[in-house]
Amino acid sequence: VANATITAAAEAIRKDNAKVALTGYTDKTGDVAANEKLAKDRAMAVRDALKTAGIAESGIELRPPVFVEVGAGGPNQEARRVEINKL
Repeated sequence: VANATITAAAEAIRKDNAKVALTGYTDKTGDVAANEKLAKDRAMAVRDALKTAGIAESGIELRPPVFVEVGAGGPNQEARRVEINKL
């Protein structure tokens, strides 16, 4: 699923000749510094995958991590994602 998503994103970026911003998300449970690093690492992994798919690094901006509140059930998919937004 992840490879198909990256491939589709790269195709859309190329088609529009777009620049994009990547934002990694995490939750606030546990160590804040570790969570921030995890969110940054997620965004960098997506950046690297986009580069491998042929997108120039100059067209990719990394944004600061975003912390989300999670329900009583603990971490969820809302907190474990990277968003790709067109600039």
